[in-house]
Amino acid sequence: MKTFATKNKDKVIDLLAERLCFERASVKLYEKVMERMARAAAARETASEGEGDYTTYGLSGYGSDVFRGMHRDIGQEQGASEDERRTRERERRVVAEMVPRVKAIQEQEQEHRHWLEDRIRELGGDARARTELARLSAREMKGIEAVVAKDPELPHLLHALLAAEHVDSAGWDLLAVLAAEAGDLEAKSEFEERLHQEERHLAFLREALRSFTAQDVLDAELEAPPMPHAP
Repeated sequence: MKTFATKNKDKVIDLLAERLCFERASVKLYEKVMERMARAAAARETASEGEGDYTTYGLSGYGSDVFRGMHRDIGQEQGASEDERRTRERERRVVAEMVPRVKAIQEQEQEHRHWLEDRIRELGGDARARTELARLSAREMKGIEAVVAKDPELPHLLHALLAAEHVDSAGWDLLAVLAAEAGDLEAKSEFEERLHQEERHLAFLREALRSFTAQDVLDAELEAPPMPHAP
């Protein structure tokens, strides 16, 4: 990393701080999505053991009008066909299968965060400082954070995570390219390792969103995407 930072150490620290800000935000995004997925899966599992499933498909609950939402869901459940019940049960199982896979992604994002903190400190920087690019990254993330915080639909949350992962991958790719141009092959290898992990995150989220969309548009059977492994 020192070779990479030889000419403009402060600029390299700024680039690393931008990645760090994004990784910290990503950890929180995945945590929020996992919590809502886990609650939805648990609620549907509990309901399936009783007389019906009185939960919304949306993951954030009924919002302010609890009673209207509850009565609507009860009415829908009581009038649901056997096919509709099977579809809802499959949705519950798929969401439950996805939770540990999403957790694995979050753990890798957490590792990226700690790794970046260590590299910034090694270059003499402050991992807590909000540099110019870190502030830019924080502003860019606000829209995605708003979707994850407020939107009740799982496909919308996956869409937001997919958008975040595209930006994340581009950031690591830029670092790998610059390190190569600086002749720092060790840094290039470290950046590429994390870039490949982000590319696997992208593949997972892309397939998850495709499956949910195909269910809505084509009446296809919902499937939980496998977690891509390192080659």
